[in-house]
Amino acid sequence: MSDSKPLWKPAKRRIEAANLTAFMRSASRRWGETLSDYDSLHAWSVTQPEQFWTTLWEVAGVIGERGERGLIDAHRMPGAKWFPDARLNFAENLLRDYATKQGGADALVFWGEDKVKGRASRAELHRAVAQTAAASRAMGVQSGDRVAAYLPNVPAAIVAMLATASI
Repeated sequence: MSDSKPLWKPAKRRIEAANLTAFMRSASRRWGETLSDYDSLHAWSVTQPEQFWTTLWEVAGVIGERGERGLIDAHRMPGAKWFPDARLNFAENLLRDYATKQGGADALVFWGEDKVKGRASRAELHRAVAQTAAASRAMGVQSGDRVAAYLPNVPAAIVAMLATASI
């Protein structure tokens, strides 16, 4: 199968506009690498994992403190530790674009086993998380607390988890 041809190849215009292309350009500028295609990007990500993940953190706009160290114990797989000094709130990162033009985009699409269906936009999810977090704070939940819940796999479980994490 080595001489098989791809079923589809994107147009050059589409490749130029792709997020992956922008990432390769950013990494090339930052580290002085020549990353012109997927194969060169993959090779660089394997040989320079700390540079790769540091660049991804920056380009993705992760909100948080990265810390000084990007990778320790790289030779131990499994066992390597990525950004061991980092501090971030994943709920903040997941919910950050609720107010932008993407705020109306689906954040959750639910279809339960009992045929119940539902959708929640990014803005609706953010609102539900904020309300649940406020109610939790009013009940005395604060940073450092442990919160446990027994819930079915429904959107309310995601809302509760994100609200708790946001605190």
